[in-house]
Amino acid sequence: MLEAARVSSVVAACLSPGEEAWLVGGAVRDGLARRPSRDLDYAVHGDAARLARRIADVLGGSYFTYSEEFSAHRIVLPNGVVDVAPLRGASLEDDLLARDFTVDAMALKVRAGDPGGRVGFGVPNDPLGGMADLAAGRLRDCSETALVADPARVIRLARLSAALELEPVDGLMRRACEAAAGLTEVSGERVAGELTALLGLKTAGRAVRVLDRTGGLDVVLPEMTALKGCVQNPYHHCDVFEHTLEALDHLPQLVEQFGGERFLAPPSECGLPGAPALAPLAWAVLLHDIGKPAVRRVDDEGRIMFWHHDEVGVTMADAIVRRLGMSRRFSHYLGVLILNHLRLGFLVRESPLSRRALVRYRRAVEPFVYESVVLSLADRLATRGERTTARSMARHYRLARKVWLEIPKETLPLPLGGRDVMELLGEDEGPRIGAALAALREEVDAGEVRDSEQARAFVQAWAQAAPEARTGA
Repeated sequence: MLEAARVSSVVAACLSPGEEAWLVGGAVRDGLARRPSRDLDYAVHGDAARLARRIADVLGGSYFTYSEEFSAHRIVLPNGVVDVAPLRGASLEDDLLARDFTVDAMALKVRAGDPGGRVGFGVPNDPLGGMADLAAGRLRDCSETALVADPARVIRLARLSAALELEPVDGLMRRACEAAAGLTEVSGERVAGELTALLGLKTAGRAVRVLDRTGGLDVVLPEMTALKGCVQNPYHHCDVFEHTLEALDHLPQLVEQFGGERFLAPPSECGLPGAPALAPLAWAVLLHDIGKPAVRRVDDEGRIMFWHHDEVGVTMADAIVRRLGMSRRFSHYLGVLILNHLRLGFLVRESPLSRRALVRYRRAVEPFVYESVVLSLADRLATRGERTTARSMARHYRLARKVWLEIPKETLPLPLGGRDVMELLGEDEGPRIGAALAALREEVDAGEVRDSEQARAFVQAWAQAAPEARTGA
């Protein structure tokens, strides 16, 4: 998490004569609630672009302009982001009155030698009574046109309501429903950012439900609409939509049970730089069954089937990523997890597990082994139909823990390289050499081949085997 005091000290030191800056919005709110913050927003009376570049230089962060229209600039740091933008209006009060919710319409001035970002100390500028609303557990918009003016605030409403346990005031949900249609005009990148912040919450399931009540979920993720009322087989106790949200509810507790967020791949490695730690995996949980409605079939005996919903889900998730302007790396991350979210369950039938089975599983999901195990278990815990037994769920749970604890975490080096195999077989580079290396890789990972002598013997035996073994068919 970012240290507001330290960053505000840097901001104060970077101001030019005559310039002023204030820590505003969520960081002030979170500080009053004694919550850490990953995002610090500064409103500036002065040259915001120059100030942002200077802050990035001092803090060693990457800088870019994310809104030319509002001259808004972002510094991405390893533990969060810092946003810098000019005041909206002629004064600080004008800026605060134009914000979304009263709990976000507070500001602390930064001063050289006296870091105004030391959140929790001093009295913030609070023209709309945000502190009183925060203390009373109320979520109140700054004006009755706040949501229409910026429909992305509908997603923020869902996030703040769930994160801070704030109850929307009378009329707010109605205004949110009226503004939700305007989300079609919000850029995909902004929608992606708001949804990622929402999914980073430990109460993400609740937040998605609030967003659904506003109608906003159907607008920003229309693929989710088809999940509602999509009835499943007797192993499930609810439709695909409620199953998905229940799996999302289980996620934070499972991460803690399996060792905590330190085992999660950093969001930057997943293609979501600057996102909360839980957000990438929460996205995968949200979309893991997205392909089910498209493939749902009922056979002549009334059995409900969803063959290949994992493969269809990968394609649909990629389309969502593209629409929201997210990265190709994130699409790959989602693809790995969605394609393999059933794989761990299949291993229940192979007990006791061999090292070879564990290695094959790791190879299919690496480097996201931990995420795959947690996703599988969240999916399983949200499956409690009349045909689901407590024993089967316990077996899955034990298997998940066993796989995570016993799976080989590192890929061992091959005793032979590609050139060695070409010389050994007397062949040029081609598909057969790749197949030989793949077969050798499995033997090494399984612990059957440990040195170059054993590797040579294996490759020679492999080359003399049946044609279908040579091609990997």
